[in-house]
Amino acid sequence: MGAYDESVKCPYCSNECHADFVDNGVGMVQCGPYHCYNCGASEIGPERLDWYYKDREGNILHLPGKKRYFPPAKRKLVFGKPLLKPGHPFSEIELKTGYYEPRTGRISPYANTVNGELVNHKQAKEAYNVGLLDDKEKATVRNTDLLAK
Repeated sequence: MGAYDESVKCPYCSNECHADFVDNGVGMVQCGPYHCYNCGASEIGPERLDWYYKDREGNILHLPGKKRYFPPAKRKLVFGKPLLKPGHPFSEIELKTGYYEPRTGRISPYANTVNGELVNHKQAKEAYNVGLLDDKEKATVRNTDLLAK
């Protein structure tokens, strides 16, 4: 596995998940969520942060947890689970894996889609040029509509 591998193992079907990366001149930067073309799993992106309780400074609040040794700090630190707001749309397995479950049909609103189907960056560019790339606001609405079902 190299420094800029574009694939990771899918937590649901064990096939490869792919993400789009761009070269910014200094290195490669991930520009979209990982997704599995085999089962349809999609990485949960920054939309997850909207469901965490935060303090006045914007830091995520955590439940108290166990003390564990943290090598970079060279001391024990308290690690706890982040505190989610009630009514969050994520299942326990989604929170554990960091990916939307394929059976729900939900995908990250940050993924490139055409008619609700995941596409890679090359297909997204072609669809954008002809005006067929899904609008990100519509993708978010589609995901919340699926939650209501």
